[in-house]
Amino acid sequence: MKNKEKILLGLTCFLGGVVAGFIIAPIKQGVYLGNNCGNTVKNDEELENIVDNNIEENEGL
Repeated sequence: MKNKEKILLGLTCFLGGVVAGFIIAPIKQGVYLGNNCGNTVKNDEELENIVDNNIEENEGL
């Protein structure tokens, strides 16, 4: 086996392992691509908690 063939085989196996790892790996919260800039709420219950906390904090003003 030539040196170039060994390098190509090693690179192919590595990249194949990377692809297989991404396919096999579990996705817990889904895939999110962003910068986390701004206000985000995941569901209605979380929104209600935020609103209630803000109301309680502002009652003393």
